[in-house]
Amino acid sequence: MVLPFLKKKDAKQVQDFTELVKSQFDYLMEQVTRFEKDYFELSEKVRQMYQEMITLNAQLNTALKGQCLVTSCKDRQ
Repeated sequence: MVLPFLKKKDAKQVQDFTELVKSQFDYLMEQVTRFEKDYFELSEKVRQMYQEMITLNAQLNTALKGQCLVTSCKDRQ
């Protein structure tokens, strides 16, 4: 079975269909590229925020050790 738009006499339709598919493919590749760029930018921001949380947690732990009210507290500085 031959699809009607693939007959030789319908070369113009085949060319139009090919251009349509190509333009859709180009559009989708542009969207994938944009998504990829956004994903990696967001991933880097999340990594930086996570690193900041670790740093702040360490600073908080250090500050809390200095506030221990128990005289015999081994963590008191």
